This record gives sequence, structure tokens and C-alpha cells, in this order.
Amino acid sequence: MCMNRKLILCVGVLISALVASAQTKNEYQGHFPTENVKMGMESNKGKNKPKRKHISYLYTVDSKNILYGNPCAVEATRKMGFEYVVQPLGIPGSPDEKDYELNNFLVKMKLFFTRSPFWKAILNKRIRECAEKSGDIVG
Repeated sequence: MCMNRKLILCVGVLISALVASAQTKNEYQGHFPTENVKMGMESNKGKNKPKRKHISYLYTVDSKNILYGNPCAVEATRKMGFEYVVQPLGIPGSPDEKDYELNNFLVKMKLFFTRSPFWKAILNKRIRECAEKSGDIVG
């Protein structure tokens, strides 16, 4: 009687291990197209997984000089790896001033090391170009 229980337990563990290993092969299933894009390349491999970019948020109290809502400016900030979020102080549910400063400090440090020490000047130039292209500059 005891031997049968051990056998059933071993078979159950073996089956669950096989099911778990079969599930890990399909972990990229939702990220791939159904067809191969290039000849001779298998599309459902981990090395062909599309790269996803983590977008950080820089909080600002007003939308002055950031062209908030301009698609070109939003794309320029996303290429840098962040996005501006307008959050006036004192709104219920929004972070307080200390949280703003901590988040913005960490995001700016990340940009300093990943993009360039001159990331702000580069971004301002791109935003200025976007404003000229879209006609947002007055004067």
C-alpha cells in the first residue's frame, strides 16, 4: 500500500515537471509575429524577442518649455528614455514635493549616466527643433 502511494507521488511529480518545462518554452509566445520575417530565421527564439524600453517619468509642476502634447517632443523625450508628467502640487493622490524631488533626482542621474552629461542640452535642442517644425514658437 505504501509503495503504491510513493509510485503515484513520483509519477505526479514527473508529470508536473514536464508540464512546467513545456510552459517555459512558450514564454515569448505573445511577443512574436506568427510568421518568420527573414528567410532562414526562426522567429520564436529568445534572441529575437522585441526589445522593450522602460520609460521613466519626470514630474513637473507646469508644462512650460516642454511642449506637452506635441507628438514630436513626446517622441524626443521617449527616445531619451523618459517622459514628462505634469502634476501640480496639492492635488489629492499625487506625490508630495519630497517624492517629486527624489524621483526626478534618480531619473536625472540615470539620464546622466546612460545618455550623456549633456542630455538636457541635447533634449532642449530637439524640443526647439520640434517647436519650429510644428509652428509652436511665437515671435
